[in-house]
Amino acid sequence: MNQFLEFISDIKVVIAIAVMIVMLLVWLIIQRVKTKRLKDELVELESHYKQIKNIPISLKMNKAAALSRLDQDTVAKVNSAQADYDRVQSDITRITERLADADDLISGGKLGKADNLMTDLETEIKVTENFARGLESALDGILAKETTQRQEVTQLKNTFRALKSSAQENANRLAFAWPIVEQKVSDTEKMFSTFEEWMFSSQFDKANEELEHVRTSIGELESMLDTMPSLIEDARGIIPKMAESLHRDYAKARKQGVYLKHLEAEKNLSLMTVALKDDLKKLKSGNTEGIREHLDDYKERISQMDREIKKETQADAELERMITETEEIAAEANRNAAFVNNAFEKYGERYGLGKISDSLKGANEKLGTLNTRLPELLNHASEGSAPASEVLSSLKVLNRDLTSVSADVSEMRQRIEMSTGDEDRAKKQLVKLQIIMNQMQVKIRKYKLPNISAAYEQDMAKASRYIQLCRRRSPSSISFTTM
Repeated sequence: MNQFLEFISDIKVVIAIAVMIVMLLVWLIIQRVKTKRLKDELVELESHYKQIKNIPISLKMNKAAALSRLDQDTVAKVNSAQADYDRVQSDITRITERLADADDLISGGKLGKADNLMTDLETEIKVTENFARGLESALDGILAKETTQRQEVTQLKNTFRALKSSAQENANRLAFAWPIVEQKVSDTEKMFSTFEEWMFSSQFDKANEELEHVRTSIGELESMLDTMPSLIEDARGIIPKMAESLHRDYAKARKQGVYLKHLEAEKNLSLMTVALKDDLKKLKSGNTEGIREHLDDYKERISQMDREIKKETQADAELERMITETEEIAAEANRNAAFVNNAFEKYGERYGLGKISDSLKGANEKLGTLNTRLPELLNHASEGSAPASEVLSSLKVLNRDLTSVSADVSEMRQRIEMSTGDEDRAKKQLVKLQIIMNQMQVKIRKYKLPNISAAYEQDMAKASRYIQLCRRRSPSSISFTTM
């Protein structure tokens, strides 16, 4: 015992034991570090392994196999892909087993063997992954038609979701035809389900046919949502209000005595009401074809009738003023014509009015025609047997013609009055001259101037003969100077 104590007490022994302990600790640390490194590498390899397993080659292989049963052109490609698929599955199985072996080696402390095995696994996993990616690409080529259909159906689903959301947002505006809109949405959803069923069974041709139905249904739904809100608003709101307003204006104008029979407003409104009911039935069933054209036509026809009613009402109000004005012009024209005709008959030759003979004859003929036309128009206006706008238009033409004739005869009257005015002025001057001469004769006799009286008598005789001569001559040649 003492010898053992002496032995372990020896410094050399102590140092040796310490060195051994340190070496053991270093070894343990190295082993721990290496173990951790290998475990981390193993986790990374398992991650790559899972990525290989996540490649959907099994699903695509099954679809390709189902497609090959329907499409003989793909059989050779599918058989080749099947061989590659079997190889990939075999490699995956082997990698699974070797990963488990590597884990066991690491757990058992056989780190060297584990390290070598994992080095081989890393290379094998990379090769298998590349091979699996190549197989996936080949399968995508075989399933290109399905891929295209999948992409398209995804876009159609996005469009459909947006349309469905829009329909729900506009539910109030679409309330009148909501059942058909809701039915269209439901039918489209069923079409998508049918498409998925055909795709699942790899019936790509039938799936494509169903996809065409989906496109058509979505197009119809989009058209309904784009056009129906405004169509419903026009058909159930705007047009009925326009028709109601038109009917009120029509009744008011009729009550005022405005002639409106030629517009046939009540008949047109009745026909439009029947046609509008048919359009509403179509809208309720989801049929929008031709509805916009019909509604626009109704609005235009109602607006046109409304303009015509306002036009006739305004013309009727203006007609009374135009009648008064025309009657005044006619009366003035007839007065002037009567004066000119009378003056022409009495003084035509005396005043040299022969040059107005043709003008006067033409004016009398026009005035006679207009005088005949005026009572006819006035009767139409008073009886209300013709549209006020037509009577007003004719009356305006008559007014213009009467104004023209009145201006002509008025000018003739002025010329005659100027001629007779010259004679009147000449007569007044002669009378004035006679008075002056008489006054001079009285003064001469009063102041007894016999020589002057004799001379005056001679001058007075000459003046009297001159006055008589002037009265027989044309007034235009007479010129007097006040004494």
